[in-house]
Amino acid sequence: MSAQAQTPTLPDVNAETYPYEYVQRLLDQTANLSLYAVPDPKYRDQACITPYNPADFFGINGGYGIDLRSALHRFDSTTVPSRLRHAMDVEQTIGEEVGVLSGRFLFGPENLPWTPGHEPPPAIFDPWRSQKFAFVDGEMRFNREQGCRGYGVGRTFPLTLNGKPTVFAGAVGNVTSGSGKFREHEGTFVMTGYITEDLGFLGNITCRIVDPKETFRTDREIYGLSAKSDPDPQSMYVVLRGTKKDRNVKTTFGPPPGRDLVSLITPSLMRTAQFGFVRRGPGAPYMSMQVGQVVAEMEADVGFNLMVPPGTAENPVPFTTKEIYRFIDADGDVAGTVSAGVVEGISFNLKFPSAPGQPGVRFAGFGPITGGTGQLEGARGMLTVNSLIGIAPHALSLLHVLHLADPEREIRRAS
Repeated sequence: MSAQAQTPTLPDVNAETYPYEYVQRLLDQTANLSLYAVPDPKYRDQACITPYNPADFFGINGGYGIDLRSALHRFDSTTVPSRLRHAMDVEQTIGEEVGVLSGRFLFGPENLPWTPGHEPPPAIFDPWRSQKFAFVDGEMRFNREQGCRGYGVGRTFPLTLNGKPTVFAGAVGNVTSGSGKFREHEGTFVMTGYITEDLGFLGNITCRIVDPKETFRTDREIYGLSAKSDPDPQSMYVVLRGTKKDRNVKTTFGPPPGRDLVSLITPSLMRTAQFGFVRRGPGAPYMSMQVGQVVAEMEADVGFNLMVPPGTAENPVPFTTKEIYRFIDADGDVAGTVSAGVVEGISFNLKFPSAPGQPGVRFAGFGPITGGTGQLEGARGMLTVNSLIGIAPHALSLLHVLHLADPEREIRRAS
């Protein structure tokens, strides 16, 4: 059957089961965390998980996994359209420590499956080639009572920056359990950063907790960050919050990317975003998000199987994307573009307690930045997406991070 013959059988994703504005409000009922992970230097001696091999007793050729322990810091990144020679200015600040990340990256075969509760067939870590890994026993703990656990999958992307080998790493996962206020809440997390020479993880983590009762929300003012020294001045993180411009922007079907797959072409406006987090005090933790001005237009081509049952914690539905970001300067002109795409994406069913029958999906993923134009020509790095969408109507609540290698500080402001 031809693609043209299949298209009429597809659902109308723009139809309104409930009013568009109402679904948009429901999608935005999330608790949002933007954090920065810094490896614990006292943990480096036990970071490498090395199988016993008489021919390689000291693990010179690498272990099959990494035992992680990193401090979690508050993190903000604000993007401002520039009038100067840059496509944009980015001011990022790493704040006070608020928690601890722990878990294991276990390297496995290229066809590593999604298997929560199981460890993959082992493979030796090779920093010179791209490898898949499982993130097992993952935990973010914010105090004795509050935290969440999860399972994920990831991939390494070796690059050379300023003549030095560097291992980018991305991961995506599902929150499987929680304690304190995190108990009985669903959520997704994504990670982008580096595997350091000491076998730690250094980089950004975003976590979105579905919060229909708004138990994490507060109207109180959340104090600003207490800036700390930057452990990775060669990186720039562009944190973006995306929605459609309004209900009149329609999602369309593109050419199917493969058998049983559909292509959804989705335009959106990307705004700067800042995040507040309080972990102590009565009723804590609390979270907040402030959305700023439009800094880019984004068009995504999302490929997935729209006709299969929604994903579950044991069996998420995979997806991929091709995305282009057109960054706008202070005069409203396109100063540069970044191309990227999700190569490892997972999606789960999303239900709305106050809107029975409204279809929705929470989804997250990561992939490499594949290029840039204009003042962002030669862009390299990683993309993460951590989002919720409605289907019929196709409303969006997107949280994207572009992790750009910026060793010469050509884009990022000095802070």
